[in-house]
Amino acid sequence: MAQFPRFNVSSGAESYGVLPVWRRFSILVSAIILVCGITILSGEALPATRDADFNRIAALMLTSLPVLLWLLLSVLPEARVDRPRRRLIGVAVVSGLTASAIGLPLAEGFFVVDQWLPLQSVFQRIVGYTLTAGVIDVGLRFLVLRYLIYPQALRVRSDGVAYALAAAIGYSFYLTLVWVWRLEPTWNQAAVYALFSFTIQTASSLFIALGIIESYFGDAFPLVLPFNLLIAMLVAGIIQALLPGLLSGPLSQAGSGDRPLFGLLFLAASMTVSVGIAYFLYSNSERREREAYGSQGGSDGF
Repeated sequence: MAQFPRFNVSSGAESYGVLPVWRRFSILVSAIILVCGITILSGEALPATRDADFNRIAALMLTSLPVLLWLLLSVLPEARVDRPRRRLIGVAVVSGLTASAIGLPLAEGFFVVDQWLPLQSVFQRIVGYTLTAGVIDVGLRFLVLRYLIYPQALRVRSDGVAYALAAAIGYSFYLTLVWVWRLEPTWNQAAVYALFSFTIQTASSLFIALGIIESYFGDAFPLVLPFNLLIAMLVAGIIQALLPGLLSGPLSQAGSGDRPLFGLLFLAASMTVSVGIAYFLYSNSERREREAYGSQGGSDGF
């Protein structure tokens, strides 16, 4: 498999005709939170409809929202730059197929987390979801990235973030689609779960990206990558364990429950904190390397 040239990571992606990532990533996240938030607030203000066809269409539209916005904001603009990231769609598709063939069957058929974890204490739920769903989801997305883009498709640091987001989009889309298809939720419930699935996969994927970036571009200590994967698993476990407690019942069994606004605030805060921490670590690492290179400047980000 051909390997792309590895550029001086401290010179900025724009210098090589590579599309910047972080600004578009922030717009994508903000748009998804905004649309889901408006939908949830509308569901609180308006009477619930029992029309099954309307609920199904609205739920499927919300399921497709992250994918459509990602295609519009991240994939299509790649065609206008000199060196596009050509494997974004491939990573998303393979991640979705991996969730279908391995991820969900393991979580439901082997670990059966929904049958015993929701009844445990908060600490036990965090540990349980981290060691089951967290390990499965993070491990599978890392394997997809490892064999599809690492290191052959990595040229600048932002490539790791872009491909990790693609993996999160594909993986979360499949999980949301299955949930909507099985339970036929109201459009308000679908908005909660679409935001939940997107948040948990994207927030954890950022730390997968940091581990890949540091192990390849920063020549970091070998344990940096496993440590970042553990952080990603913990992030996934915490979000998955705490959200149902803010609602009236287990999300995977009974929908969003009676307090969707608590879920909206928690998910928005979780995403904001995760993005903030990841961007701080990303920028700090890039700054240190830029200083090490001395005269070579530039930054790929905001």
